[in-house]
Amino acid sequence: MKIVFFGSSDFSVPFLEYLYNAKHDIAAVVTNKDKIAGRGKKIIPNPVKVFAISEGIKTLEIIKLDDDFYKKIIEVDFDCFVIVSFGHIIPRKIIELANDNIVNVHPSVLPLLRGPSPIITALLEGFQQSGISIMKINENLDEGEIYAQSLFRISDYENKDMLEEKMIKIGAPLLNSVLELIDKELIETYPQSGVPTFTRLFDKDDFGIDWSSGSKEIVNKVRAFSQEPGAQARFRNMKIKILSMRPADDYKNYISLDESCHSFKKGEIISADKLNGIIISCGKNEAVKLLELKPEGKNKISVYDFLNGYRVKTGECFY
Repeated sequence: MKIVFFGSSDFSVPFLEYLYNAKHDIAAVVTNKDKIAGRGKKIIPNPVKVFAISEGIKTLEIIKLDDDFYKKIIEVDFDCFVIVSFGHIIPRKIIELANDNIVNVHPSVLPLLRGPSPIITALLEGFQQSGISIMKINENLDEGEIYAQSLFRISDYENKDMLEEKMIKIGAPLLNSVLELIDKELIETYPQSGVPTFTRLFDKDDFGIDWSSGSKEIVNKVRAFSQEPGAQARFRNMKIKILSMRPADDYKNYISLDESCHSFKKGEIISADKLNGIIISCGKNEAVKLLELKPEGKNKISVYDFLNGYRVKTGECFY
């Protein structure tokens, strides 16, 4: 099958690589132009473009799906469009050009979690299961009919990076199977069923930890934002990314009888030692146990290295 692949993120690359290794003819790759970011105005290479160029695949870099792009894509000989984490709404003109052969990978069990951030949202809201959908694109956001879905459990310890890896391991072979069945005209779509829910884009204001929240809510935020962009806090006027933590349901075992009568401030360190690490008070009379973090401008470190390097004491606070 001759495929035009649309994708722009790290999540897109393993799907493209899987289809390429499965001997599909990748007629072209459509991806965003490289970004210029940071104070140094450095060019951030697009990971999809990097893979495509390394394999000699025709690459079309775009800012938007406008008439200039349409003139280029009509010159490509293809059977099917495949879209994975592309970041653009596909206009009717492009859908019609594909003659209804336009397949999208969406990392949720549709109609749940339509929109741009299903993986982050599933973790933020503490979902215990999710899945991946291979669907047909229409003009409306994530409303197309389904080719196939796979459902799986989300473990309590999984973060965004882990869940993305699971989505890829399950989703790439599923996408390939669906494409092979489409090629042989052996698969049909079915309508989405159930009440839809929707996700949104997140920005830097969403990354900050609110220590007045309960322990599960705080831990879910850390899981959802994972290594990048990372849940944010401040300690001694220093920005910290909290990369890993757990609820400290038994935190009262780590404090003295006198301290158990003390009303801790939200974000206050109530235990800091080599045996138990760092335990921080939060809302609902609960606490969280810090495991891994990244001080601003430094590499990520374990809580024990943080204890030793910064001589952390009880009574200090995260904000």
